[in-house]
Amino acid sequence: MNRLFLFIYRHWRLLLVCTTLIVVALAVRTLTKAIKDMPAPVELSIESSDKIGLTPAQIISIRKIGKWEFLSIQMEEIVDTIHSRLLLPDEELVRIYRGTIRLGVDMSQLSADWFQARGDTAIVRLPKIQQLNKRFIDEARTQTFYETGSWDSKTREHLYRRAERRMKKRLSASNAYKQAELNGRQQVTALMHSFGFQTVTVSFSKH
Repeated sequence: MNRLFLFIYRHWRLLLVCTTLIVVALAVRTLTKAIKDMPAPVELSIESSDKIGLTPAQIISIRKIGKWEFLSIQMEEIVDTIHSRLLLPDEELVRIYRGTIRLGVDMSQLSADWFQARGDTAIVRLPKIQQLNKRFIDEARTQTFYETGSWDSKTREHLYRRAERRMKKRLSASNAYKQAELNGRQQVTALMHSFGFQTVTVSFSKH
């Protein structure tokens, strides 16, 4: 017994190393067996869809835009009238009319084939550019610049119509409709890009 204790005392470092190696070997064996007994991992496949197009709900939402404004133009017109009277001073009325004409398209007028998708290309056909607000002169901003005498509502309505016609004539002579088309193409193109289309062609009806 004394010899055994003496042997252990002299070789305790060697015995400690051997014991450690045995414990490590057993642990590795146990871990290897556990790994072999584990079920096979589940493989996950993620499929990405590059499908581009508009859903029926999106088409309905686009139609519900209603009147889509592409350009607004601030206008001002001075109109006057004179009433000459025999042996009496002339009566005169000068009024300043201001208004905002809004140009765009009425989406309720879209045709059945207004939209087509060909791969990553969207083809959009819109109604013609038109004036969206028929009565565009702002009565609250209308001012009387000069007035002598007494004027009835019929005369004032006549001045209103003259101002309205002049504003429309000036609008037709400008490039406002072309600018509205340009703005419209940009806005519609941006909308279609948000739906994933790379190429967008936009045309407007001329009728």
